[in-house]
Amino acid sequence: MVCQGEDQRLVGLPQSYGRTISGEIRGMNILLKGAFYSGHGLAEGNRILLRILEQAGHTVRIHPVDKGWVKEQVLSPEETGYLSSFEQKTLPTRDLFLCNWIGSEIRYDPDYRVNIVRTTFETDRIPQSWVSELNRFDEVWVQCAFNSHTFALSGVKAPLRIIPNFFDDSQYVPIGDKMALGALRSYLFLSVFDLKERKGYDVLLRAFLDEFTRRDDTALVIKVRSGKNVSKLREIIDAHPKPAEEKPCIHVIDRMFSGSDLIRLYRACDAFVLPTRGEGWGRPLFEAMLMEMPVIATSWSGQTEYMNEGNSFPVKVERLVPVRTKPELDGHYWAEPSVSDLRQKMRYVFENRAAASVVGKKARAELLSAYSMEATSSKVIAELNKFR
Repeated sequence: MVCQGEDQRLVGLPQSYGRTISGEIRGMNILLKGAFYSGHGLAEGNRILLRILEQAGHTVRIHPVDKGWVKEQVLSPEETGYLSSFEQKTLPTRDLFLCNWIGSEIRYDPDYRVNIVRTTFETDRIPQSWVSELNRFDEVWVQCAFNSHTFALSGVKAPLRIIPNFFDDSQYVPIGDKMALGALRSYLFLSVFDLKERKGYDVLLRAFLDEFTRRDDTALVIKVRSGKNVSKLREIIDAHPKPAEEKPCIHVIDRMFSGSDLIRLYRACDAFVLPTRGEGWGRPLFEAMLMEMPVIATSWSGQTEYMNEGNSFPVKVERLVPVRTKPELDGHYWAEPSVSDLRQKMRYVFENRAAASVVGKKARAELLSAYSMEATSSKVIAELNKFR
């Protein structure tokens, strides 16, 4: 049977950031370009980056690229008003242009003394069309060693700096209000993704349907951004050879969530699973680990920056396969995760819940130690201080 269906604070930033010994603020005038108003992961990161820059004493104007195409409101009126106040901010001097966006849309701005770009990509290289423009920048920020390698391998000669993804860790509290999902099953696997081939949802559905039956007291909860193309999930489920009356429960949520609602969804589920073919970072994976969830995900690309055998359940890669999604990605490769290993990892977590819970708790502790808001903020400030 197949079932279907705020205000952000920033803590941990030392008061000394952006100040001289005498206490005077010596900030730069910065134009920050990218997404801000949408539910895109880059937008959430930019909202946090804006606060880091502001609290460090810099004057910031934002150039939002997404304001015109936001269809569903995910921000509170207070947060929207806060962001809007930075759109008309006056910059007395043009010290630094910081662009945090998709590489194909990034352009160097010669009107600014310093240009920094922050971007990412999910295959074994970056599009060749990006390289010449990225090489005009003073620095290129990437989120992980995986991208530092793939960007350099692709011909990026500009200085590469690893700046981890931006998270306000104070928002990720495992204990609290849970989202009501109904009486699905006693153990819930969760997966959050865009409906793209890269996310490996076909592998996920095949493995779950192969491994579990209706007799197993478990369900798979899938969260996607909207109902667009959600029929692809139904087609895979219906095409699976297991008889309909034997298929395990799969519950689909097809709408945008606010940050607080997503936290409630994490709390309502027991384990997180995503056999992705490639990530620049893997935001939902990181969030789930912060929420103490046992995480099962492919052992390749950006998430290997923070996932390991001790704090998660990495899924083996059968091989790297050619990317067939776009002509401009001819020659690119990404991972094909092992269905059999994914099945084994899901079965283990399901049947060894106490042991899996211990792994989830270890993950949260490790991530809070290595990727706290204070630690990431200090890396940002240190990079910018070089250009004062």
